[in-house]
Amino acid sequence: MASRGSYQDRNETLAEPNSSLAPGDICLAIGFSTVFVVGVTGNVVLLLASALSRKLQTKTSCLIVNLCVSDLLVSAAQPFQIVPILDRPLPEVLCQLIAALDILSVGSSVITMMLIAINRCVLIIKPKHTYNRIFSSRNLVVMVTMSWLYPIIVLVVPYLTGHGRLGYNALTRVCICDFTHKNGNTFVYLVVGSSSIPFGVTFFSYWLIYRHVKRSALKSRSCSMPTEKSCRRHTELVITKNLLCVICCFVLCVTPFIGVFLAIPFLKGPALRRVLSVMPYVGLPLVLDSCLNPFIYGWKHPHLRVTIACVLQQRWRDIPEPSRLLARILAYNTGGRETPQGISVEKDCESQNKDLTIDTDM
Repeated sequence: MASRGSYQDRNETLAEPNSSLAPGDICLAIGFSTVFVVGVTGNVVLLLASALSRKLQTKTSCLIVNLCVSDLLVSAAQPFQIVPILDRPLPEVLCQLIAALDILSVGSSVITMMLIAINRCVLIIKPKHTYNRIFSSRNLVVMVTMSWLYPIIVLVVPYLTGHGRLGYNALTRVCICDFTHKNGNTFVYLVVGSSSIPFGVTFFSYWLIYRHVKRSALKSRSCSMPTEKSCRRHTELVITKNLLCVICCFVLCVTPFIGVFLAIPFLKGPALRRVLSVMPYVGLPLVLDSCLNPFIYGWKHPHLRVTIACVLQQRWRDIPEPSRLLARILAYNTGGRETPQGISVEKDCESQNKDLTIDTDM
C-alpha cells in the first residue's frame, strides 16, 4: 500500500536523472506535449472567435465556451504530467493540484456536454418560448456554475472523508489518485456513478432529437415548408449534428479510460499492478479530446468556420457581425472613425436568413 510519503521517497531516488527512457515513455511525452500545444492554441482561437463575433454570442455558445475553458485547462495541465512519466521529481502539492485540475475539468466537460444535448433537444422539439424560458440568462449562469460545482463536490467529499487521495501514484506514474488507498474503491464507484447519469441524459436527449427529426422528415414530404423556415431548420440541424460529433468523439476518447477505471475495484496484486501500468496510455486519449474539439467545431459549423478563418488570417474587418469589443478595437486603430461592419461570407440558407439568425446558432 502506497503511503502519503511515497512520492517524497520516490523524489529522493530520482535525484539523478534516468539516462535511459523506455520508447513508450518517450511516445507518451510526445503525445502529452502535442495535446498541450494543439489544445491550448485551438481553444484560445475558439475563445477569441467567440469574443469577436456577435453572431457567436448566443445561448448555446455560453455552454460551448464553458466546454472550451475546461478543454483549455486540461490541455494546459499536460506538461506537468510529462514530468513524472520521464522519471523527474514533481512537488507533491503541485502534483495534487494537477490531479484535481484534470479531474475537475474532465468532470465539467461531461456535465457541459449533457447541458448542450438538453439545449439542442429543447430547441428542436419544444416551442421557442419554452426554450427561452428554460435557457434564460439566469438559468444559464446556474447551469454553468453547477457544471463546475458538481465535480468539485464529487472530488472533495471523498477526499475529506478519507475515501481517496490525490497526487502521484507510483504504479500509474502520473498525477491522478492513489488507487491503492484502503478506501480507493469508494472513490471509483462514486466517479463512475456520478458520470453515468450525465451520459445517460445525453444519449436520451439525442435519441429524442433523432425521433423528432425522423417524424418531421416524413411530414415534410407531404407539405413544403417556407424557404426561410426551411433554411432556419437546416441550420439548427447542422449545428446539432456538429455538436453530436463532439460528444461522440468524447465518448470514443474516454471509453478506454473508463474500461480500466471500472476494472480496478475487481483486481488485486499483480493483475492490479498490470492494469494500473497502462493508465498513462489510456489517459492520453482522454486528454486528447481537449485538442480535437476546436477542429470539430471549425470543421462544419456554419458560422464558427468563417470567424476562425478570419481570426487565423487576421482579417478582423471581415469577421461577421463584429462584437462591441472588436468594434472598439477597430475604431481605436482608425482613430475613432466609424468602421464598416464585418461582411459575412456565408451563402445559401445563411445569407437568406441574415436577419433571422436564431439565438442558438453556436
